[in-house]
Amino acid sequence: MSQPRRVRGAALLAALVAATGLTGLTSLTSPAHAAGSVTCDTAGTMYFKPGVQIVPLRQDIEIRGANGSCRDSTGLGIDEARLTANFSGVWLTCELGGGGTGHGTGTLDWIQDDGTRARSNLDLNFESNIASEVTLSGQVVGGPLDGERFSAHLSADLLRGTLKCTVGGPFGGAKSVGYHGEFTVG
Repeated sequence: MSQPRRVRGAALLAALVAATGLTGLTSLTSPAHAAGSVTCDTAGTMYFKPGVQIVPLRQDIEIRGANGSCRDSTGLGIDEARLTANFSGVWLTCELGGGGTGHGTGTLDWIQDDGTRARSNLDLNFESNIASEVTLSGQVVGGPLDGERFSAHLSADLLRGTLKCTVGGPFGGAKSVGYHGEFTVG
């Protein structure tokens, strides 16, 4: 074999080994697109500023969830997750049909079956058809499951929320309400 062919062969082998090593490393540290999906239960509190009232007002919304159990078909071993999200300028009222839409960001804090923790970032859309039903949709934009679709359906505590909204109007309306639901990634 001539010298140029040996150099080219060695360079090709080195490139192949390097590419294989990088691909393996990437899949271990940040599994981007895993086959399947992860569905998790979620419950927590939604906070509203300045407070949802009978009249429509722009609200800053913070969603703070607790750890919920997950059903993972991706093979990543996700046991639990916690959802947090923030939205600004969403028009809401406690009147029927007084829901609004908005854009925001969020995080998913994952706990895997071996105790390992990881975080995914979310780009989200908020939609509420009535004050008690909320749909979140969007995409994972960093961390495990990067690039995968995100969707959630959350039900707020309607009775307590409506009472806070109407009776509490003179005191700033509903500033927080509990919720429960589930979300899916993938």
